[in-house]
Amino acid sequence: MRMTRVRRLKLAEFQTESNVSLSPDECDGIRRLYPGMDVEPSIGRPGSYNLTPDQRVGIVSLPTLVLEIRPKIPLSSVLFLVSYACDAVRLLNQIAELADDHNLVELLGVMLARMIQDATRRGLLNGYLSEEESVKAPRGRVLFDEQLRRHQRTTTPIEVRHDVYTSDVLENRLLLAALAFVGRMPAQSSIFRRELFRAQGLLGAVSRRWFHPLQVPSVVFTRLNRHYRPALSLATLILRSGSLDLGDRGSDGCAFLIDMNKAFEVFVRRAIRSALGVGVATFPDVAPLTYLDQDKELQLRPDLCLIDRHQTVRWVGDVKYKRLQQSVASADLYQLLAYTIGYDLPEGTLIYAADRTAAAREYIVRHHQKTLRVVVLDLSVPPRDLLGSLGRIATRISMSRS
Repeated sequence: MRMTRVRRLKLAEFQTESNVSLSPDECDGIRRLYPGMDVEPSIGRPGSYNLTPDQRVGIVSLPTLVLEIRPKIPLSSVLFLVSYACDAVRLLNQIAELADDHNLVELLGVMLARMIQDATRRGLLNGYLSEEESVKAPRGRVLFDEQLRRHQRTTTPIEVRHDVYTSDVLENRLLLAALAFVGRMPAQSSIFRRELFRAQGLLGAVSRRWFHPLQVPSVVFTRLNRHYRPALSLATLILRSGSLDLGDRGSDGCAFLIDMNKAFEVFVRRAIRSALGVGVATFPDVAPLTYLDQDKELQLRPDLCLIDRHQTVRWVGDVKYKRLQQSVASADLYQLLAYTIGYDLPEGTLIYAADRTAAAREYIVRHHQKTLRVVVLDLSVPPRDLLGSLGRIATRISMSRS
């Protein structure tokens, strides 16, 4: 039996890789698994393509080709953004030391495995699940309507519902599903495989489930499961970043792609919220909806906002993970201006993750006397400096609270 040779190709976020030879199946697979990838035929080279990734980084795995899309910032910086957003900064040092020899998927897989080990140190989370079954003797609550519908006048079996105390609960199913998904990725690291195997062993009694990336359920946290929050945050990120290409023979490919724009937005929101010392009610994950026009057809919902105790929006901001050229994109400023008009605010802030060469500045809008402030964050700086920059943004925001 002939072994299929798998090629490996490294791409860089936003950068074009020219003259890549692709078979028709490979070309179709990339387009299905990575819709944001620009796949353009190379001029004068039949069977060759120019590939340009967007802001999503990670792995695309096909039967004959593996694409690794690396971020424009150091992997250690990506790990800091993700670990901060998932409240797992204390694991950063032991994960970052692996960055030189591992790709992003392997690093996040190791991080998830160690977070699961930490969350389950006191044992697996257990809870009650309702089950329905047919029994010969009553146990639990008898379902009289089902009993009459299914069995009419017969006395057995009896339809009942009862609660079972088990570790096969949603929280554990999400963790196992995330481990199973990253385990599909083509990994060459023995550390990655060992950590995943160890973490999966801790969830041995949990049933395997598959969650669609657009239908990953949210967990309601209480004092009983809040120690699971960091691990579940990363597991949810992984499940929402994954996709499978299901062909005639089953799974013909898979992809794990982190949207850096979304990761940056979540990081900025949580870092500013922490610097302000406020909760979700004051600095929410989702801004209250407003409209630009009187007929309420043009909806507005910024990435960031501050709400006072009277439920009035006092400040708005927008987050952009993109490469700045000589000046700020006009469309981004128009969008921010619309937010300030819709919420009737004197100013708004546009936060970029951009190159070191980009400069911050302010724009004063004629006739409206609104200030559009542009802040540029260099994500390659040490975490303390990055958080310091966000702290200065928070200081200015706090002036809007009065």
